[in-house]
Amino acid sequence: MQETYKIGNAQSIGSYQIQSSYFASCCSDRGCLAVLTDGTADHINGRRGAVLAVEACMWEYRNMRRGVEFSQFIEAVSAKILHDMREIIFLGKTPYLSVSIQWIKDRELFYYTTGSSRCFLFDGSDYRMLHESCGKADFGKGMTAGIISRGVWEALNEKEMLFYLQKKQHPYDKAQQMIAGVKKKNRKMAGTAAVLLVEDYL
Repeated sequence: MQETYKIGNAQSIGSYQIQSSYFASCCSDRGCLAVLTDGTADHINGRRGAVLAVEACMWEYRNMRRGVEFSQFIEAVSAKILHDMREIIFLGKTPYLSVSIQWIKDRELFYYTTGSSRCFLFDGSDYRMLHESCGKADFGKGMTAGIISRGVWEALNEKEMLFYLQKKQHPYDKAQQMIAGVKKKNRKMAGTAAVLLVEDYL
């Protein structure tokens, strides 16, 4: 039986002129993939790079052979991102990219992150940041896996994150309220803030 998830997301451009974050998710009989990327702040190539990276992840996920391990998937994605960046971004400096990927499959969460975004896990009562760049964790009923950009984790502390995550609402509403909470901080020169949540509800 295919596992079922609720997905929510939200973002804010902050004080920037160009949106530099991009995200996507895809759920199928292979599990659920969620991706959040963030490019060089306030630069057109940052946006281009973020879009290319997400599209590379989605392409690899939809076209990968069955039985592919997460480490193999990450290796293939990295190669495709580098290839696409060289093919398309040919003017100016190559953007610095944050790429965070979560793959939930067979009651396990596999995650990879590089750059300034962070992955976390919420089990219904406890909130845990996943500080390793790559790893896995059990993912049970009612749990939430999330990816947040620098603009979120710099603005909201652990107590505030718990406040939003513990609400009995759809993850879309939780994500929207998190971004509203970030905006309320009224931080000077606040950058892009993005949240992507995947919640199990079997």
